[in-house]
Amino acid sequence: MLRFRHWLYDSRIVSSEPGKLPTIVIGNLALGGTGKTPHAEYVLRQLRAWCKPAFLSRGYGRTSKGFILAGRVQATAEIIGDEPMQVHLKFPELDVAVCENRLRGLDFLKTVSNANIAVLDDAFQHRRLQGDLKILLTEYDRPFWTDRLFPVGGLRDVRSAYRRADVIIVTKCPPRLSAEDQERITKAIRPLRNQRVFFTRLDYGNPVQVSGKPMEINNSTPILGVAGLADTRKFETYLRQSFSSVHFESFGDHHNFSRKELTGLWTKYGTFAQAIVTTEKDAAKLKSIRGIDEIPIFVIPVSIAFLSGEAAFVQLLRST
Repeated sequence: MLRFRHWLYDSRIVSSEPGKLPTIVIGNLALGGTGKTPHAEYVLRQLRAWCKPAFLSRGYGRTSKGFILAGRVQATAEIIGDEPMQVHLKFPELDVAVCENRLRGLDFLKTVSNANIAVLDDAFQHRRLQGDLKILLTEYDRPFWTDRLFPVGGLRDVRSAYRRADVIIVTKCPPRLSAEDQERITKAIRPLRNQRVFFTRLDYGNPVQVSGKPMEINNSTPILGVAGLADTRKFETYLRQSFSSVHFESFGDHHNFSRKELTGLWTKYGTFAQAIVTTEKDAAKLKSIRGIDEIPIFVIPVSIAFLSGEAAFVQLLRST
């Protein structure tokens, strides 16, 4: 069915359309966990230096429907989704919107926003939209070219779809990935002549307190790590390397935490842990839960960094 759908678009039996705004599309072939949101945030930081970008997402897991502009409502993760809420909290000066139909969402943005370019999260499979710069992410530990379609593997799209990308980024790389290894991986991807390949790593920042009485934590502080991600392994590994005493609770991607659940975790681990440490995506949801003000919760900021070729990537953004 996937191949037939792609064939319809590739044969132009079903047509793609340009958006009302120039668009940078970020996506993957895997079911999740490639780092789309940190890369979207990186792109937004770069773009705002010379233009007015907006962020448009489907808003996975939200309870609302249709087009919603975060600045026009009292935005919460429940209303716009956890990842758009994370972006909204980080970039309050930019327009952050959600809409199931990306073309319609771009139409609305063109009408209600002064943005002159849009960054679309998780829209690589949205074939109705042509996209001006298509960025495909693939994780270093789970590269698409060695994977298979779900349920046998972890792909939600066929491997050959990578050919539609303008840029391929191998994410979550070891910080010291050698030039030789980068060349080996690039050859394994078999990029087309028009495709550029880049490599990025995740950088974790210092813990930021978002709940509880003001306190400080360091590597000797016993903590409870909590994460609801597609793949929590890297976050857990980071916590265990950064803190000497860690308990860890893993939840499914986009998990909707409740007050009862959080207070239950704190009751269970509070005699051991002095704080809960979580991800930015989870913190975007926790901030809207009432009745947990006394629980000390910290978030670990995350960003991406290029191993090489950053200037060339930024030039691609400038030319979009």
